[in-house]
Amino acid sequence: MAGSIVVVPQKLLIGMSFSGTFPALVAEMPKVWKAFLHRQSEISQVIDPHIRYDMSSENQKYSFFTEYIAVEVEAFAQIPAGMVGLTLPERAYARFLHEGPMDQVQQTYLNAFQWLKDHGQVLDEQALRMERYDDRFIPSVHTPERRENAYEIYLPLIPKS
Repeated sequence: MAGSIVVVPQKLLIGMSFSGTFPALVAEMPKVWKAFLHRQSEISQVIDPHIRYDMSSENQKYSFFTEYIAVEVEAFAQIPAGMVGLTLPERAYARFLHEGPMDQVQQTYLNAFQWLKDHGQVLDEQALRMERYDDRFIPSVHTPERRENAYEIYLPLIPKS
């Protein structure tokens, strides 16, 4: 698996979120994606309406997850009701590409974690993980089984001193 280290500049994002256990997340996130895509046009100053981000965090102690679906904006001019604004600071990530059916994503992540280990990189467990979606794969629109599905995975890194 090919990976690369990239620095992603600060991003201002507006979108929708869901928090819960992993089984609740699996059940609810397709609904959140569908609701977000339906309401995305309410967000003003969107930089690129075809690029969407999915950020996630995990409280390992309580096995509790929070996930955000959002678009990047120029400014927080107005945040629509029921949505949140989120500022992601500039930071280094390891970037990977998942290609293929969604039932293979777990293997892509396992390969990515092995790549981090092999390249002396350490995942920052306190930072948000990020996935970047474009027209190659739109959750709740394209079928998960499509072989043409593709999206980018960004794993936050602990800076080397």
